[in-house]
Amino acid sequence: MSGTIHAKSAGPAYRLQGPTPHLLNLLCQLGEGTLVLKQQGLSLAKTCSFGLCVADGRGGWNLLRDAISGLESDLQQAHHVYLLPDPDDFVPLLATARPGGEIDLSIRLEHQRWDSRLMRSIIEGFRGIPIEAREGRRLHAGAWLDDWHHTSPASTGIPWEILSALDACRCLEVEVCSGLHRATAAFRPAFLDSEGAVLRIADSQRKNVVFADAAAPGFRWMSLAPGHLKIRAEILPLADQIALPAA
Repeated sequence: MSGTIHAKSAGPAYRLQGPTPHLLNLLCQLGEGTLVLKQQGLSLAKTCSFGLCVADGRGGWNLLRDAISGLESDLQQAHHVYLLPDPDDFVPLLATARPGGEIDLSIRLEHQRWDSRLMRSIIEGFRGIPIEAREGRRLHAGAWLDDWHHTSPASTGIPWEILSALDACRCLEVEVCSGLHRATAAFRPAFLDSEGAVLRIADSQRKNVVFADAAAPGFRWMSLAPGHLKIRAEILPLADQIALPAA
């Protein structure tokens, strides 16, 4: 199972300006896409459709929720939005990152073409600023799903109780939260693989793919009912993340 989001960074790329809610609400017109959300130790790739992002006051009016994709975005936090091509096939990717940070969310627009009139209109309408290749590399746009800042040592194993629970699992819920975004998925695991402490889980059609570092300090799993599991990763304070040893 490949763990890559996309293999490398290349080609033209833009930082978009303008209201982020307007940009997110364009997604419902662009067809099915692949949402990739990463946090330290946990990554989710989910093929889905998108709806309108709505603020209903719960958690503040800056918190937008899309009931169809399950994506939540806290736009009160500082962020940048990018449009860049997948270097393998030039399919457009919409991505976000904190200022000076790396991409946490990317959405691969499966049914769009980078050189289409629609993409040009988005770049023009949102006053796209070209970014240099060096900036694209700094964004870590070509990261693999398990390419986190820190990974548990390869010699670290996965507790047998987690593997046993996953083997009997009929419904797996996953919650990923980068701070800026939150996304969830629920599916029946059909593929399970591991390397060291890293779990790789997917459904039969690979519309949901999860990579998880089961030995990371923030990793949590719980049994909600027989055969029904949930996994997530707590967001650790920055000082604790820096103190974690590299693989």
